[in-house]
Amino acid sequence: MNIRNGNKKDYSEAYVFYYKKLFNYGKKFTEEITMIEDSINEVFIMIWDSRQNLHTINSPQSYIFSSFRNSIFQKIKKTKLLEFREVEQETEVQFSIDTIIIKNETDAALKRQLEKALQQLTSRQREAIFLRFYEGLSYIEVAGVMNISVKATYKIMSRALSELKDILSVPMLLLLAMLEEFL
Repeated sequence: MNIRNGNKKDYSEAYVFYYKKLFNYGKKFTEEITMIEDSINEVFIMIWDSRQNLHTINSPQSYIFSSFRNSIFQKIKKTKLLEFREVEQETEVQFSIDTIIIKNETDAALKRQLEKALQQLTSRQREAIFLRFYEGLSYIEVAGVMNISVKATYKIMSRALSELKDILSVPMLLLLAMLEEFL
């Protein structure tokens, strides 16, 4: 393919070639056809706009699929956040001031415990946790930022989560919820 040099025919052929594959892949994550199509279009617009800056890509298919995956996950996350906010606004549950104070104190205590536990990890483990949970990066993106393989990223993250689980003596699901909530 000669997309990097601005060959529109090659670009169009790549779009047609990958469209159905990406569409089918996107259906594994959502049934929102518009969201899938928007993500496909965004990926190809991004590729065209940055074509001159694209270095030689060893696996164009992997690059296109991972770009699409990141795009659709961002859209899904944004949609779920909006849906959550809408539901949150619709429900008018009144809590007593005592309940709110207890919840805030409990949250603060859990956050302190989590921060203390994080300090017991290696700097690489803390960095991976931060990138994954605070910045919301995918494992592939974390690997790119940390300049390590994806496999190494999974190992670092697995060890970090396992150590945090042991330090805090909590089930893994609760640990993941804490990381999502407090980071």
